[in-house]
Amino acid sequence: MRTLVAKIAFNRGIVSRLGLARSDIKRLAFAAEIQKNWVCRVLGSMMLRPGTGHLGSTRGDALAFYIPFVFSITDKAKIELTDEAMRVWVNDAVITRPAVTSAIVNGTFDTTIANWNDNDESGATSAWQAGGYMGLTGNGTSFAIRNQEVTVAGANIGVEHALQIVVERGPVALRVGSTSGDDDYINETTLGAGTHSIALTPTGNFWVEFKSRLKRIVLVDSCTIEAAGAMVVTAPWEEAELTLIRHDQSGDIIYVSCDGLQQYTIERRASHSWSVVLYEPGDGPFRVPNVSTTTIAASAISGNVTLTASKPLFRAAHVGALFQITSVGQTVSDSLVAQNTFTNSIRVTGVDAARAFSILVTGLSATGSTLTLQRSFDGGASWFDVTSYTTDQATTFDDGLDNQVILYRLGVKTGDYAGGTIVSTLAITTGSITGVARITAFATNISVSAEVITDLGGLAGTEDWAEGQWSPLRGFPSAVSFHEGRLVWAGRDKIDASISDAFDGFDPDFEGDAGPISRSIGSGPVDTINWLLSLQRLIAGGEGSEFSVRSSSLDEPLTPSNFNLKAASTQGSAPVAAVKVDQNGIFVQRGGIRIYELAFGQSGVDYEAGHLTALHPDAGSPGIVKILVQRQPDTRLHFIRSDGTVLMMVFDKVEEVVALLEVETDGDIEDGCVLPGDPGDNEDFVYYAVARTIGVATKRYLEKWAFEDECRGGTLNKQADCFITYSQAASATLTGLSHLEGKAVVVWDNGKCLRTSAGAIATFTVAGGQITVTNAGAAYLATAGVVGLAYEATYKSSKFIELMENASATLSDAQNVKSVALLLADVHAKGLLYGPSLTESEMRDLPEIENGAPVDVDEVRADYATEKITFPGTWDSDARVCLKAKAPRPCTVLAAIAEVEHHG
Repeated sequence: MRTLVAKIAFNRGIVSRLGLARSDIKRLAFAAEIQKNWVCRVLGSMMLRPGTGHLGSTRGDALAFYIPFVFSITDKAKIELTDEAMRVWVNDAVITRPAVTSAIVNGTFDTTIANWNDNDESGATSAWQAGGYMGLTGNGTSFAIRNQEVTVAGANIGVEHALQIVVERGPVALRVGSTSGDDDYINETTLGAGTHSIALTPTGNFWVEFKSRLKRIVLVDSCTIEAAGAMVVTAPWEEAELTLIRHDQSGDIIYVSCDGLQQYTIERRASHSWSVVLYEPGDGPFRVPNVSTTTIAASAISGNVTLTASKPLFRAAHVGALFQITSVGQTVSDSLVAQNTFTNSIRVTGVDAARAFSILVTGLSATGSTLTLQRSFDGGASWFDVTSYTTDQATTFDDGLDNQVILYRLGVKTGDYAGGTIVSTLAITTGSITGVARITAFATNISVSAEVITDLGGLAGTEDWAEGQWSPLRGFPSAVSFHEGRLVWAGRDKIDASISDAFDGFDPDFEGDAGPISRSIGSGPVDTINWLLSLQRLIAGGEGSEFSVRSSSLDEPLTPSNFNLKAASTQGSAPVAAVKVDQNGIFVQRGGIRIYELAFGQSGVDYEAGHLTALHPDAGSPGIVKILVQRQPDTRLHFIRSDGTVLMMVFDKVEEVVALLEVETDGDIEDGCVLPGDPGDNEDFVYYAVARTIGVATKRYLEKWAFEDECRGGTLNKQADCFITYSQAASATLTGLSHLEGKAVVVWDNGKCLRTSAGAIATFTVAGGQITVTNAGAAYLATAGVVGLAYEATYKSSKFIELMENASATLSDAQNVKSVALLLADVHAKGLLYGPSLTESEMRDLPEIENGAPVDVDEVRADYATEKITFPGTWDSDARVCLKAKAPRPCTVLAAIAEVEHHG
């Protein structure tokens, strides 16, 4: 027989504090078979995990998906997405609208736009549109404008109001001011297609104004004042699609992708003003140019047009798709109604008659205005007058400047406008202009309605066209990330990166290194990209491989001509968003349960995948659905599993720590998010979305982890789940517990855990939203404390056979844990049980008598070390040390020293 001393849960300084010689410690053991609700630190201690504070319910108790919004450390929010709805939590409360009586008259436009004042500028029009819309059509210069004064009763003055605005087809400009045309309440802002909830606090009546000068029609579906209650913004994502959402943030905008759906943005204009908006870039990206003989002709070069194909081409699923159309010849035209306005330009090249272009002017005669033809020799940087007109014209012009490339335009110079709508057109049969149109309605396979985003160059049919890459027909990206100043979308076998610093810019004619990037992935099962991560290189998680996007081995910035895609790993990724930890990535392997790290390999050539759960490959079972990253007080990865539990990984590359533990509660943890702590905080804010059974109903709550320094005893020890805190006049009744109706709860009041007469943790059943408390079986008056659900932490050590120096030792050798010594911190007098198993009848409490005197059963000791304690073990081939703690009694274990006897 030999005896060894095994040190469990190592912490520096432990050896001397327990009076053990270093020679007594044969080897060190760190692993555990079970570690549940014990949160360990990188340096080795573990504590009964903090409790979770009840913040409120999800919308309608529906399954929720949370997105962190972080503008700065002091400016942050939580975005809650449920089935086709969005709410926002600020300062741990849902944005809520107060009750007001103010109303907008005819804000739904069901049959008319009456009650909205017509302030259209010359040449622009506003009118009711079929389907119940306010339609606004400018002419490129003049605005179509409608506004309405909203009466604010005295009781509503100084009270926040919120406009809920639904834009069917945008963009439209919104202004809200104290007088007509002013914007002192809401500065002029552009609203895209989607739903907007915009707050203002009026000091009297206010004016709501919509306007647009676009040549195409924009449609406002409704504008109403929100009713009292939580702010709810309509969103496109159904419940089943929530886990497929991927997102990244820039400033006040979150860009969102979801496999199978068009991209959206979530936009914030102020703390209480939020929108969900279609992401609709107007210049690409595009598929490869047409190579067939099919032509497309447009009915007009601007505005709302009909596109006609020479052969069957269009499908109903093309609605929303862009088409880039390059004309045969060039035509530009504009309605000019103000000074210093000009048409677009035509480009004149060649010699002789090929340089002649036509000029058509109407609406000029008798206005007193002067129209000027100008030319530019430097691509539009500077312009020079050629000739001027004061009457309508239908003529041609030949400059005779053979072999020169010159731009021409028509316009009204400053001081030359005296009135009228001057329709000015230039046309030439040579050259081309590339324009873009978006399909708005399907008629037949050869005819569709469209809105012109960028003016076309002619009406004749042309074979020179390209279809947009994104549409319901062609699909949409499944992942998004910012990287090196570009917005990158990936999926459907493609990676598309925007123009640098232009996050909706994909113009294929943009030249230079800042131009857009569009590449095919082209290998393996990559139809769906599950995630993108911006590390030192851009990493794309495909179904079959993880791809590293790089310029070269020197890692210059990515450019259209310096873009390479290499497989960094062939593990393949599950449909779970990967996360970034410093310059490394953490992802779930395609099987759904194993966790891998992407880090630069030994050679430093590229990223490689390393298996973080190699010693416990089934740790993520039955499946991981989301990863949360907490950086303080340690790096902790919360892997939310499909069974409602959390696998937590304490992770530190420098210390080479990868520790796994489990988090459980009375319910199912379904989602969560992490926000950075406030200035001065030593921890991040961790939130869980938990489904709990209350009575026979499923209630879903957002709950917030307490900080560790709130879990050390004291007046408020926050170690209970779904807890609330209270401060009241002395009373035996605690109220405010309707969210835990019918549940047994525990209470920590004014520095003590309420207990039964036998010393066990007392429980009280919530009835009518309240409980009546006792302590030690007697009447008790509560004043300040915490009340919530109990939970327990369990620890079961690994087998001690691993510690034996005897090479002949086997797993069947008998062992006996003879004694144990414990070093604890912030521990309740009855805060820890120990024994050979987790069966409580085989476990013992901490000593109840020390130095000949009874221990105060309510005491919480900041620093506590036991002598060697006789362990209730027996000879067994599977001897273990087990520890258990129960909320709300705090306990931190710094180390456990077990004296183990061995037969072999």
